[in-house]
Amino acid sequence: MSPHPGSMTLPETLPLLVQLTGSETGGVRDFLRCLQQAWAAQDRSTEVLVFSEALASEVSLASRLEQMAGNRPCTLLLHYSGYGFHPRGLCRWLLREVEGARQAMGARLRIVTMFHELFAFGPPWRSAFWLVGMQASIAARLARASDAVWTNSQHHMNRLKQMVRAGTPVQVQPVFSTIGETLVVPAMTSRQRRLVVFGSAPTRSRALQKLPRHAACLRAQGIDEVLEVGSGTAVAGQHPGLRQRRFGRVDEQALRDLLATSMYALIDYPSVHLGKSSVFAAYAAHGCVVLNTAEPGPDADGLRAGVHHHWLGQADNRWHTEPQAIADAVRHWYAQHAIAVQAREFAHLCSLPLREDQNDD
Repeated sequence: MSPHPGSMTLPETLPLLVQLTGSETGGVRDFLRCLQQAWAAQDRSTEVLVFSEALASEVSLASRLEQMAGNRPCTLLLHYSGYGFHPRGLCRWLLREVEGARQAMGARLRIVTMFHELFAFGPPWRSAFWLVGMQASIAARLARASDAVWTNSQHHMNRLKQMVRAGTPVQVQPVFSTIGETLVVPAMTSRQRRLVVFGSAPTRSRALQKLPRHAACLRAQGIDEVLEVGSGTAVAGQHPGLRQRRFGRVDEQALRDLLATSMYALIDYPSVHLGKSSVFAAYAAHGCVVLNTAEPGPDADGLRAGVHHHWLGQADNRWHTEPQAIADAVRHWYAQHAIAVQAREFAHLCSLPLREDQNDD
């Protein structure tokens, strides 16, 4: 991917930053793109390497990085999700490439791994149950090959601390909104009393399939419309007394406008992993009251049920008596790890000096 138009070329003595991702599109690619755009706004050009096993068989990762960096030191920011590099999450080839690059480039190469996922879980009748050991072994070796690691949940951080070499920094921040953020967040009094759900088709389906059991509760609070936004087929189902409007895929600005003008947003996600949901992050960034249809579970990542989001079906009625307080709380939680904050912290971890850092000197 070419540098951002008008970006400033880094001096030869500064490291080249290369973000590496798998060939699949989706949330990881969106996360990477947001970082690249934030750095470009600071006049810092970076490279993106979309990598696969087939491409590795043609030219190794070490050769590609040496060609891109020339005589300069290089930082590799690896965006890791096993299924992004192999259909079953068994990306041993990637591990060989990373370890080979480390051996070939030595101290010239700094490796920072962003663990979007560690390994999958599932019941015995799903393949993930039988593959988890091999997936965990690959993740552990990548962690040990890294000079620093980053992840998106306390749950992952606790596991990574047991995997890395002694002294390796392990940072954790919930994900940011990969559809961007809004500068002005409208108050609840100016929003429409409706419910929005977006994301991938499976993400939407999980939430919408559970909605009928909560329809009466929603209608009692004046919510009579559900907006479904996202690519793929609409989720089938009847929600008594609730009109369902299907928007399909819309551009990011249109989606931000829908969120910023809606009081409520719907999700079905375990509480222990809410911090790693880019859908939840988007809801938080736009000041929606998030209603969760998943089973109640433990709080994590600085989020508290009843304060930052609401479990549908629970007796607590604060979500409709004090919606502004919940929206303000989740917005404050989000602001601590917004795009600009994480772009700056990632840059520091990757030894990429930003213009604002130089201005502070």
